[in-house]
Amino acid sequence: MMMFFYEIFISLRNSFSYYFSSAQVEPAQCLRKVSLKKSLMSTRKQYINVAVTGPVNSGKSTLVDAMRAYGEEGEEAEPRAAGASCKGLPRSYVYPSNPRILLWDLPGIEASEIRQHAYVEKVDLRSYDYYILTSSSRMDEEVLYLAKEIARMGKSFLFARTKIDVYVGDTKQQNFNQGDLLREIRKHFSKTLRAIGVHFPHVFLLSALEPDRFDFQDFIETFNSQF
Repeated sequence: MMMFFYEIFISLRNSFSYYFSSAQVEPAQCLRKVSLKKSLMSTRKQYINVAVTGPVNSGKSTLVDAMRAYGEEGEEAEPRAAGASCKGLPRSYVYPSNPRILLWDLPGIEASEIRQHAYVEKVDLRSYDYYILTSSSRMDEEVLYLAKEIARMGKSFLFARTKIDVYVGDTKQQNFNQGDLLREIRKHFSKTLRAIGVHFPHVFLLSALEPDRFDFQDFIETFNSQF
């Protein structure tokens, strides 16, 4: 009987040694990497992780800055969001109004990343707790794709139509009534989101550079109420 258990021990030891030698990784090194990964995951779980995502140049970084600065007059200025790194990696920033929240400034999605679901994997989109979806123009293919993906995951998001001040400024010469125009824009986005299965869409028309105008205050209050 003792010989039987000894042979099992030798077999397991040899298999273990072969695995690490064939992978050219020392057992201790592998264990350190696993421990580090668990530590990073544990640290991240201490926060509510909010992804700010949308097409390229949709004003994500500017929105992150405006959210962090809102209501912080007189306080020491927070570092400005630098956007996704040159390697296309998300960057995180503490939300001063609730230090348990990390705002993640994700790299912008491009049309070429939709068909292969490359963007979802690149930014690990499923790993976040909540989302802010941005668009600085119409409800285009990239925005619809992200909205569908987030809804498919069973998670919630706020929709921010950014740079609305620019759009309103461009339409002034056409004699539009601003109130009617904004209502029509909000109605259009809400209707489009409902059509893809978002039953109660939160749509906000924002100018991150002029947070005292449009829907910015309502946006912040709604965001804070989610947590």
